[in-house]
Amino acid sequence: MRGLSTALGLAAALAVASTGITSANASCARRIVNKSGYIALVSRDGGPWVAVRPGRSQTINYYQSGRIDVALTCGPGALPEQASFRASYDTVAIIDRCYIRFGDGFFEDQLGGGFLGRKETGPLALNNPRQGDLVVGPQAGACPETERAALSARY
Repeated sequence: MRGLSTALGLAAALAVASTGITSANASCARRIVNKSGYIALVSRDGGPWVAVRPGRSQTINYYQSGRIDVALTCGPGALPEQASFRASYDTVAIIDRCYIRFGDGFFEDQLGGGFLGRKETGPLALNNPRQGDLVVGPQAGACPETERAALSARY
């Protein structure tokens, strides 16, 4: 009887321990904020493009490390190939730490990735206000007047 209760106790302990062991996947919800007059198109890992209209924001979830592509366009239906600005960055997602990697690795071991940006990222602000956030700043400008009218037209 004592051996049976010990075996049951050991089996229960193993069952509880095995449910607590999971893979170390990341899950970070971050924001893409568009403060410019352009439409920001964002694609993660070669997936479909998501449009973030001027003055709006969109949540993006990082589940694993990968790549993020950004294109600033004018007018509805504009393609990323027609963008006035286009950039791609690597993303890092480890457990609950997610950020956009940029720069050239200068002092990366001492200061962290992207701390000292010697590579120009304008008109984007990366990892600001939180690690993994991307902000299209107002210094990006706006669409020319004719295209801006098409943006605000109602059909």
